[in-house]
Amino acid sequence: MKKIGRFIWQRRSSFVFTIGSIIYGCYHFAKPSILSNSEAYEAVNTILGILSGRYFGLLFIVIGGLKLYGIITNNTKLRLGLYFTLVFLWSLIGIGFFISFLQGNDNAAWIYVPIIVGLSTSIISTNSTITGRGIYD
Repeated sequence: MKKIGRFIWQRRSSFVFTIGSIIYGCYHFAKPSILSNSEAYEAVNTILGILSGRYFGLLFIVIGGLKLYGIITNNTKLRLGLYFTLVFLWSLIGIGFFISFLQGNDNAAWIYVPIIVGLSTSIISTNSTITGRGIYD
């Protein structure tokens, strides 16, 4: 049990980012109309086109689920490839929210999405003694 706890603790950043992405996907899967009905998602909906609604949520769920499997099985190639895919999706969302903000839609998502991406890469650290984690951790 202690070994499992240590395994999770060493990969906590990956687990949080991945599980958070899955939860975000579940939200959009359960509420597919949010992309088309909310002005804040207007630019994101335009950028993604056919991948809106349930497909948008499903994309996060599938990629996040596969990445979670890669973390648990310690499959570096799977984990690393899907990490960059999730970072790309989150970055795309952040750009969409920023465009939406520039168009006059009030939302703060363009601020917190880059924070999510930054924390996932351990660039922004909550502990000043941490110098970052290796990409293969």
